[in-house]
Amino acid sequence: MRVVSLPGALLLPLLRAIDWVPLIAAAVVSLGLAMATTPGSTVEPANATITLRMAGVLLGAAAGFALVDAAAVTTAVTPVPRWLRQWIRTLLVVGAAAIAWAGTFLALTARLADGTEMQTPGLVTEAAVSLLVGLACTAVAVRQRPERMAAVIGAAALLAVAVSTLPYMEYVWPYPAGPRWDEIHQGWLSVLPAPLLALVFAHRDVAR
Repeated sequence: MRVVSLPGALLLPLLRAIDWVPLIAAAVVSLGLAMATTPGSTVEPANATITLRMAGVLLGAAAGFALVDAAAVTTAVTPVPRWLRQWIRTLLVVGAAAIAWAGTFLALTARLADGTEMQTPGLVTEAAVSLLVGLACTAVAVRQRPERMAAVIGAAALLAVAVSTLPYMEYVWPYPAGPRWDEIHQGWLSVLPAPLLALVFAHRDVAR
């Protein structure tokens, strides 16, 4: 079994098989939000931060659609293990989502008010957690129900988590350069292993 050569051979077929429409739509909306943030004037870090947080959640919700594997429903036995297909799908969509978020970030930072700057490491951490949680939610749902509805369930789960944190904004989504910014983002970093472990579990081969 030539496992070493499989990832490269799978890239093009999986690129074609992935449903990119939701992620493209989320990317367009994210860039639109960036353009609509204080149009015609400079952007304050607080406004840019809110926009980037919305973009992170939107992209995380949309990314899960890439994990829906139609072949898993129509094919009883495939020559490539499920775990490999799912991890390649995950890496492809993570890369695409990262590019979309980075484009939104650049569109905002290009218009920052003079003398201001973004809290980039913390914002990147928030976006990474949002993306991975969205993917983990969908991956678990896809394992039980390998169809498009699983991605809808995963997206809804991420949005529900995000909405549930709104009453605790100062503890979860702090004001830029606030006194607890670094402390809170250490908490965000500590959360990262959880969705990664969920992906490891969910991407395993399914017993038939």
